[in-house]
Amino acid sequence: MKSTAKKLVVCAAALCLLACGTAVSAAAASPVSGLALSGVAMPWDQDVPAESIEAGSYTANMLLGSSQQLSPVVRPRNSTDSVVFISDDTSILTVSNSGVVQAVGVGTTRITAAAGNQICAYTIVVSMDSSMIVTEMDLSLSSNTIYVGNSVSAQLQVRPTSASNYATVTLTSSNEKVATVNNFGRVTGIAPGTATITATCGSVTATTNVTVMSIPNSGTGTGTGTASTGSSNSGQVVTVNPSYVVLKPGATRTLTASVKPSSASQKFTYKSANSNIATVSPSGVITAVGTGATSITVSNGTASAMVTVIVNRSAASSSDNSSDSSSTEPDNDAPIEIDPVVQAIQDSEDNEIVFTQAEVPTVTGDILNALRTTGKTLCVVGDGYTMQIAGSGVKSTTSELDTMLILTESDQGIEFELDKGKALPCAVRIDLDVSTYTRLYLYNAVSNKWQYLNSYTDGIITADTAGRYLLTNQNLKFANINWTFFIAGGVVVVLIGIAYVVLKKRYWFW
Repeated sequence: MKSTAKKLVVCAAALCLLACGTAVSAAAASPVSGLALSGVAMPWDQDVPAESIEAGSYTANMLLGSSQQLSPVVRPRNSTDSVVFISDDTSILTVSNSGVVQAVGVGTTRITAAAGNQICAYTIVVSMDSSMIVTEMDLSLSSNTIYVGNSVSAQLQVRPTSASNYATVTLTSSNEKVATVNNFGRVTGIAPGTATITATCGSVTATTNVTVMSIPNSGTGTGTGTASTGSSNSGQVVTVNPSYVVLKPGATRTLTASVKPSSASQKFTYKSANSNIATVSPSGVITAVGTGATSITVSNGTASAMVTVIVNRSAASSSDNSSDSSSTEPDNDAPIEIDPVVQAIQDSEDNEIVFTQAEVPTVTGDILNALRTTGKTLCVVGDGYTMQIAGSGVKSTTSELDTMLILTESDQGIEFELDKGKALPCAVRIDLDVSTYTRLYLYNAVSNKWQYLNSYTDGIITADTAGRYLLTNQNLKFANINWTFFIAGGVVVVLIGIAYVVLKKRYWFW
């Protein structure tokens, strides 16, 4: 009887060990809560609240357009509380669900990370690097002498030239009773006298003087829509129509010039202050080349006038796209070709513009800018998916978006990588042709685990974070269970068995 009892005890211990092994195998094979027993709290079913959260290592100073991954440290490590990120000012910093921070504006703000009732904060300063900051400026006029009622355009050069895309310049006149200046650099004579035109960008300034004279009796300037000026001693007034031109890259506009008195030379020369922005032919045909502002000087050898030219991809163009039939001479500076996608976004009357993925392999900064300024949506149709980029959601135009998605089948479901792990400039909607899956996961490179995002229905995904995505029907929450409890329990049972055998020095249970 005693021997039988001992055998029963050993058999029970062996059965417990086998049960633990079977439970581990079952959980690995089917990660649903099949091990849960009514009224019994299993280790994987218990909530483990976060006791603390620390910021971890991060960069407190970021450059405009850059990004970084925040990796807060949550204790205990097996805490079931997920981390939530919040930006105090999304105009300076944006943050994804997985903690990818992107600098979209200049300033200082805070990112808060919360896990359960525990929080930590990241204070981050966003600034521009030296290539984005204006250090010097030169301000000039094609003619520093104009007549009352006539206008010239200011030409501004900034250094370094790379800062021109980030510079915010204001123009002022020291005496608006003599001459005024608008934000586009158009200086207009009001009354005889002298005024100083000042350009200001941060702490950097540049100045130039303009002298306004009364119109001579021999000729008068023209009215609205023309630019005119003359030599201080010639008595001649050059008039150009139009005086202000807004073009899109690649567009053209023909200038018409005249001079008073009519006895003066009516033969004109045309010169662009910046041929990288706009060129002009000997017959006065302006061709827009690159975005920015410049001026065209029109002269008959004695008097001259200036025409302001603004080249803007998003603004409505004043171009008539007409060619100068009288001109047979080629333009030395060939205009650049405008992006057909940008052109389609600007010209389309529909709110949605559709292209194939082969036509738009990359959503460039120019395309993002066109979407943001027009508020339209770009639809990119790929193999098994359609990607939608809404202009209303574009936060940055300094980065690009890769539109290629490769849908790969795995044992768990379908995987794909969005934008090759870079920082997204905006939220992206992805419509997939498959709808047989119910759960969406994002791979967290910090924890090396799949992070559950939301349910997947109707084949639609809204993603604001670049990285690896998984569509599956499995509940991967249980796939990451720490089985230390079971392993330790099994080891204890085995050790007890071995100790018993050693102490008894016999293998009676066989």
